Amino acid sequence: MLDEFAAAENLLEKAGLLEVKLPIPLDAVVDYLGNEGLELRYYNPQEAPGPIKSIASTVDEVLVRQGSGALLFVNTDRPRTRQRFSIFHGIGHFTLPGHHGLNYLKRGCTPMKPLTNKPYERQADHFAAALNMPPSRFRHHMALLPFGMQSVEKLAERYVASIESAAIHYVTLATEPCALIRLEREHKENGLKVPDSHLKLSYKVSNPRFPIRIKPGIDIPLENELLWCCSEDEFLASGAINGEDLGLEPGICLWIDCFPGDHAGTVMALVYPGNKEPLSVIDTSMAM
Repeated sequence: MLDEFAAAENLLEKAGLLEVKLPIPLDAVVDYLGNEGLELRYYNPQEAPGPIKSIASTVDEVLVRQGSGALLFVNTDRPRTRQRFSIFHGIGHFTLPGHHGLNYLKRGCTPMKPLTNKPYERQADHFAAALNMPPSRFRHHMALLPFGMQSVEKLAERYVASIESAAIHYVTLATEPCALIRLEREHKENGLKVPDSHLKLSYKVSNPRFPIRIKPGIDIPLENELLWCCSEDEFLASGAINGEDLGLEPGICLWIDCFPGDHAGTVMALVYPGNKEPLSVIDTSMAM
Protein backbone atom coordinates (compact mmCIF):
# COMPACT_ATOMS: atom_id res chain seq x y z
CA MET A 1 0.00 0.00 0.00
CA LEU A 2 1.24 3.50 -0.80
CA ASP A 3 2.49 5.50 2.18
CA GLU A 4 -0.16 8.16 1.46
CA PHE A 5 -2.90 5.50 1.51
CA ALA A 6 -1.67 4.19 4.85
CA ALA A 7 -1.46 7.74 6.26
CA ALA A 8 -5.03 8.52 5.21
CA GLU A 9 -6.47 5.33 6.69
CA ASN A 10 -4.46 5.89 9.85
CA LEU A 11 -5.99 9.37 10.20
CA LEU A 12 -9.50 7.99 9.72
CA GLU A 13 -8.85 5.23 12.26
CA LYS A 14 -7.55 7.69 14.87
CA ALA A 15 -10.63 9.87 14.28
CA GLY A 16 -12.92 6.83 14.64
CA LEU A 17 -14.18 7.29 11.06
CA LEU A 18 -12.67 4.38 9.12
CA GLU A 19 -15.71 2.12 9.44
CA VAL A 20 -18.53 4.69 9.51
CA LYS A 21 -21.45 4.62 7.08
CA LEU A 22 -20.39 5.93 3.68
CA PRO A 23 -19.66 8.48 2.44
CA ILE A 24 -16.83 9.45 4.77
CA PRO A 25 -18.28 12.41 6.73
CA LEU A 26 -16.33 15.47 5.61
CA ASP A 27 -17.45 17.65 8.53
CA ALA A 28 -16.31 15.05 11.06
CA VAL A 29 -12.85 14.86 9.47
CA VAL A 30 -12.53 18.66 9.49
CA ASP A 31 -13.76 18.84 13.11
CA TYR A 32 -11.20 16.26 14.18
CA LEU A 33 -8.37 18.18 12.50
CA GLY A 34 -9.64 21.41 14.05
CA ASN A 35 -8.12 20.15 17.28
CA GLU A 36 -4.75 20.18 15.50
CA GLY A 37 -5.16 23.73 14.25
CA LEU A 38 -6.74 23.32 10.80
CA GLU A 39 -9.53 25.75 9.92
CA LEU A 40 -11.64 25.37 6.75
CA ARG A 41 -12.81 28.47 4.90
CA TYR A 42 -14.81 28.60 1.66
CA TYR A 43 -14.32 31.56 -0.67
CA ASN A 44 -15.83 33.13 -3.78
CA PRO A 45 -13.00 33.95 -6.24
CA GLN A 46 -14.56 37.36 -6.93
CA GLU A 47 -14.46 38.19 -3.22
CA ALA A 48 -11.38 36.28 -2.14
CA PRO A 49 -9.61 37.25 1.09
CA GLY A 50 -6.31 39.11 0.89
CA PRO A 51 -3.90 36.22 1.56
CA ILE A 52 -5.04 34.33 -1.56
CA LYS A 53 -6.54 37.09 -3.74
CA SER A 54 -3.85 36.91 -6.43
CA ILE A 55 -4.40 33.21 -7.15
CA ALA A 56 -8.02 32.72 -6.03
CA SER A 57 -9.57 32.08 -9.45
CA THR A 58 -6.85 29.74 -10.71
CA VAL A 59 -6.78 27.15 -7.89
CA ASP A 60 -9.19 24.75 -6.25
CA GLU A 61 -7.80 25.24 -2.76
CA VAL A 62 -4.82 26.72 -1.00
CA LEU A 63 -3.32 26.05 2.41
CA VAL A 64 -1.98 29.00 4.42
CA ARG A 65 0.21 28.05 7.37
CA GLN A 66 -0.24 29.96 10.61
CA GLY A 67 2.23 28.79 13.23
CA SER A 68 1.40 25.19 14.10
CA GLY A 69 -2.03 25.49 12.44
CA ALA A 70 -3.31 26.45 9.00
CA LEU A 71 -6.21 27.95 7.09
CA LEU A 72 -7.52 25.83 4.22
CA PHE A 73 -9.29 27.99 1.61
CA VAL A 74 -11.63 26.17 -0.83
CA ASN A 75 -13.01 27.60 -4.08
CA THR A 76 -16.84 27.53 -4.09
CA ASP A 77 -16.91 27.85 -7.92
CA ARG A 78 -15.99 24.18 -8.24
CA PRO A 79 -18.46 21.24 -8.30
CA ARG A 80 -19.33 19.59 -4.99
CA THR A 81 -17.26 16.44 -5.60
CA ARG A 82 -14.26 18.54 -6.62
CA GLN A 83 -14.58 20.72 -3.51
CA ARG A 84 -14.66 17.59 -1.39
CA PHE A 85 -11.56 16.18 -3.07
CA SER A 86 -9.83 19.56 -2.78
CA ILE A 87 -10.43 19.65 0.97
CA PHE A 88 -8.98 16.16 1.38
CA HIS A 89 -6.08 17.19 -0.88
CA GLY A 90 -5.37 20.20 1.36
CA ILE A 91 -5.57 17.98 4.43
CA GLY A 92 -2.88 15.86 2.80
CA HIS A 93 -0.61 18.89 2.55
CA PHE A 94 -1.44 19.73 6.18
CA THR A 95 -0.62 16.29 7.57
CA LEU A 96 1.94 14.60 5.30
CA PRO A 97 5.61 14.78 6.38
CA GLY A 98 7.72 16.99 4.15
CA HIS A 99 4.85 19.24 3.02
CA HIS A 100 5.17 21.83 5.78
CA GLY A 101 7.68 24.03 3.99
CA LEU A 102 5.88 24.34 0.65
CA ASN A 103 4.86 27.82 -0.55
CA TYR A 104 1.24 27.34 -1.65
CA LEU A 105 0.59 31.05 -2.13
CA LYS A 106 3.22 31.01 -4.86
CA ARG A 107 2.54 27.61 -6.40
CA GLY A 108 -1.11 26.97 -5.66
CA CYS A 109 -2.64 23.50 -5.44
CA THR A 110 -4.42 22.02 -8.44
CA PRO A 111 -5.58 18.48 -7.63
CA MET A 112 -6.15 15.54 -9.95
CA LYS A 113 -3.61 16.22 -12.67
CA PRO A 114 -2.63 12.58 -13.17
CA LEU A 115 0.57 13.36 -15.05
CA THR A 116 1.89 16.12 -12.80
CA ASN A 117 5.63 15.89 -12.24
CA LYS A 118 5.39 17.51 -8.80
CA PRO A 119 5.84 14.73 -6.22
CA TYR A 120 4.11 16.67 -3.41
CA GLU A 121 0.99 17.11 -5.56
CA ARG A 122 0.89 13.42 -6.46
CA GLN A 123 1.26 12.54 -2.78
CA ALA A 124 -1.58 14.88 -1.80
CA ASP A 125 -3.76 13.45 -4.60
CA HIS A 126 -3.13 9.90 -3.39
CA PHE A 127 -3.86 10.94 0.19
CA ALA A 128 -7.09 12.69 -0.86
CA ALA A 129 -8.30 9.67 -2.81
CA ALA A 130 -7.62 7.39 0.15
CA LEU A 131 -9.25 9.73 2.67
CA ASN A 132 -12.37 9.93 0.50
CA MET A 133 -12.29 6.29 -0.65
CA PRO A 134 -10.41 4.26 2.01
CA PRO A 135 -8.53 1.55 0.08
CA SER A 136 -9.47 -1.28 2.48
CA ARG A 137 -13.18 -0.58 1.93
CA PHE A 138 -12.92 0.42 -1.71
CA ARG A 139 -11.14 -2.83 -2.64
CA HIS A 140 -13.85 -4.85 -0.89
CA HIS A 141 -16.60 -3.07 -2.81
CA MET A 142 -14.70 -3.40 -6.09
CA ALA A 143 -14.70 -7.19 -5.62
CA LEU A 144 -18.49 -7.24 -5.22
CA LEU A 145 -19.18 -5.50 -8.52
CA PRO A 146 -18.58 -6.35 -12.19
CA PHE A 147 -15.25 -5.04 -13.37
CA GLY A 148 -15.78 -1.91 -15.47
CA MET A 149 -16.78 1.72 -15.78
CA GLN A 150 -20.39 1.18 -14.67
CA SER A 151 -19.03 -0.07 -11.37
CA VAL A 152 -16.76 2.97 -11.19
CA GLU A 153 -19.86 5.13 -11.59
CA LYS A 154 -21.63 3.27 -8.78
CA LEU A 155 -18.64 3.57 -6.47
CA ALA A 156 -18.16 7.26 -7.28
CA GLU A 157 -21.76 7.94 -6.32
CA ARG A 158 -21.51 5.99 -3.08
CA TYR A 159 -18.26 7.62 -1.98
CA VAL A 160 -19.26 11.10 -3.28
CA ALA A 161 -16.34 11.26 -5.70
CA SER A 162 -16.01 12.38 -9.30
CA ILE A 163 -15.99 9.66 -11.96
CA GLU A 164 -12.43 10.64 -12.82
CA SER A 165 -11.00 10.43 -9.29
CA ALA A 166 -12.88 7.17 -8.62
CA ALA A 167 -11.61 5.68 -11.91
CA ILE A 168 -7.99 6.60 -11.14
CA HIS A 169 -8.34 5.08 -7.65
CA TYR A 170 -10.01 2.02 -9.20
CA VAL A 171 -7.11 1.41 -11.60
CA THR A 172 -4.54 1.97 -8.85
CA LEU A 173 -6.17 -0.62 -6.57
CA ALA A 174 -7.21 -3.18 -9.21
CA THR A 175 -5.63 -6.62 -9.10
CA GLU A 176 -6.28 -6.97 -12.83
CA PRO A 177 -3.88 -5.31 -15.29
CA CYS A 178 -5.69 -2.22 -16.57
CA ALA A 179 -5.35 1.42 -17.53
CA LEU A 180 -7.58 4.48 -17.60
CA ILE A 181 -7.45 6.66 -20.71
CA ARG A 182 -9.15 9.99 -21.37
CA LEU A 183 -10.09 10.96 -24.92
CA GLU A 184 -10.94 14.56 -25.83
CA ARG A 185 -12.88 15.57 -28.95
CA GLU A 186 -11.98 19.24 -28.74
CA HIS A 187 -8.78 21.11 -29.42
CA LYS A 188 -7.77 24.68 -28.71
CA GLU A 189 -7.22 27.55 -31.16
CA ASN A 190 -6.24 30.95 -29.78
CA GLY A 191 -7.09 29.65 -26.33
CA LEU A 192 -10.65 28.63 -27.31
CA LYS A 193 -12.01 25.06 -27.51
CA VAL A 194 -13.01 23.98 -31.02
CA PRO A 195 -14.88 20.74 -31.92
CA ASP A 196 -12.65 18.36 -33.83
CA SER A 197 -13.18 15.35 -36.08
CA HIS A 198 -10.69 13.38 -33.99
CA LEU A 199 -10.44 12.18 -30.44
CA LYS A 200 -7.08 12.89 -28.81
CA LEU A 201 -5.77 10.72 -26.00
CA SER A 202 -5.07 13.37 -23.36
CA TYR A 203 -3.66 11.08 -20.67
CA LYS A 204 -3.29 7.51 -19.45
CA VAL A 205 -3.05 6.18 -15.90
CA SER A 206 -2.16 2.50 -15.50
CA ASN A 207 -1.30 0.13 -12.69
CA PRO A 208 2.07 -1.70 -12.62
CA ARG A 209 0.45 -4.88 -13.93
CA PHE A 210 -0.63 -3.28 -17.22
CA PRO A 211 2.06 -4.37 -19.73
CA ILE A 212 1.30 -2.02 -22.63
CA ARG A 213 2.48 1.56 -23.16
CA ILE A 214 -0.19 3.79 -24.73
CA LYS A 215 1.24 7.17 -25.66
CA PRO A 216 -0.69 10.36 -24.86
CA GLY A 217 -1.44 12.62 -27.83
CA ILE A 218 -2.64 9.91 -30.23
CA ASP A 219 -5.38 11.06 -32.63
CA ILE A 220 -8.30 8.71 -33.31
CA PRO A 221 -10.63 9.68 -36.22
CA LEU A 222 -14.31 9.61 -35.25
CA GLU A 223 -15.02 7.21 -38.11
CA ASN A 224 -12.57 4.72 -36.60
CA GLU A 225 -14.11 1.34 -35.68
CA LEU A 226 -13.16 2.02 -32.06
CA LEU A 227 -16.08 4.45 -31.98
CA TRP A 228 -18.70 2.39 -33.78
CA CYS A 229 -21.46 3.52 -31.38
CA CYS A 230 -20.32 7.11 -31.23
CA SER A 231 -22.34 10.26 -31.77
CA GLU A 232 -21.57 13.75 -30.56
CA ASP A 233 -22.93 13.00 -27.10
CA GLU A 234 -22.87 9.21 -26.74
CA PHE A 235 -20.05 6.74 -26.97
CA LEU A 236 -19.74 2.97 -27.04
CA ALA A 237 -20.13 0.97 -23.84
CA SER A 238 -17.52 -1.76 -24.29
CA GLY A 239 -15.95 -4.14 -26.76
CA ALA A 240 -12.82 -5.81 -28.11
CA ILE A 241 -10.53 -3.63 -30.21
CA ASN A 242 -7.28 -3.96 -32.10
CA GLY A 243 -4.34 -2.27 -30.45
CA GLU A 244 -3.67 -0.37 -33.69
CA ASP A 245 -6.71 1.78 -32.83
CA LEU A 246 -4.68 3.15 -29.94
CA GLY A 247 -1.43 3.50 -31.86
CA LEU A 248 0.00 0.15 -30.75
CA GLU A 249 1.70 -2.67 -32.63
CA PRO A 250 -0.57 -4.76 -34.93
CA GLY A 251 -1.97 -7.91 -33.34
CA ILE A 252 -2.35 -6.56 -29.80
CA CYS A 253 -5.89 -7.26 -28.58
CA LEU A 254 -7.51 -5.09 -25.95
CA TRP A 255 -10.88 -4.82 -24.26
CA ILE A 256 -12.13 -1.27 -23.81
CA ASP A 257 -14.95 -0.15 -21.53
CA CYS A 258 -15.99 3.44 -22.19
CA PHE A 259 -17.97 6.02 -20.27
CA PRO A 260 -19.03 9.57 -21.26
CA GLY A 261 -16.73 12.20 -19.80
CA ASP A 262 -17.58 15.40 -18.01
CA HIS A 263 -18.54 17.24 -21.20
CA ALA A 264 -19.86 16.28 -24.65
CA GLY A 265 -17.18 14.76 -26.82
CA THR A 266 -15.10 13.42 -23.93
CA VAL A 267 -14.61 9.73 -23.13
CA MET A 268 -13.00 8.00 -20.17
CA ALA A 269 -12.29 4.33 -20.66
CA LEU A 270 -10.82 1.37 -18.85
CA VAL A 271 -8.53 -0.73 -21.04
CA TYR A 272 -7.44 -4.31 -20.35
CA PRO A 273 -5.28 -6.81 -22.27
CA GLY A 274 -7.21 -9.52 -24.13
CA ASN A 275 -10.33 -9.68 -26.28
CA LYS A 276 -12.89 -10.80 -23.69
CA GLU A 277 -14.64 -8.96 -20.90
CA PRO A 278 -12.90 -9.71 -17.58
CA LEU A 279 -14.64 -12.13 -15.25
CA SER A 280 -15.95 -10.62 -12.03
CA VAL A 281 -17.85 -11.45 -8.87
CA ILE A 282 -21.35 -9.96 -8.81
CA ASP A 283 -23.26 -9.58 -5.54
CA THR A 284 -26.50 -7.72 -6.14
CA SER A 285 -27.11 -7.49 -2.38
CA MET A 286 -23.93 -5.52 -1.85
CA ALA A 287 -24.17 -3.16 1.10
CA MET A 288 -21.88 -0.17 1.32
